[in-house]
Amino acid sequence: MHKKLAIITVSAVLGVIGAGTAVAGQPTDPGCFGQDRAAYIHTHFQNGGDLDSAPGASEWGAIAGERAGTNGNLNRTYKDGCGGSPS
Repeated sequence: MHKKLAIITVSAVLGVIGAGTAVAGQPTDPGCFGQDRAAYIHTHFQNGGDLDSAPGASEWGAIAGERAGTNGNLNRTYKDGCGGSPS
């Protein structure tokens, strides 16, 4: 009798847990933001690119200053546009 009660209790608890579990949306193009960012940095800031005029690519610091305060929003908008955000 105790074994049967334990099985019913465990089944009920698992049913409640399973009913409340949501499946998270997945991006259509995972990694697009990181891959695009790496390609941009490689193209423009390294190996004689158009923004590679100073050691350490100090232009990157200037761009970061321009994006201060809005960097997260700009990155999120880009990620949404390239399919990197969960749907």
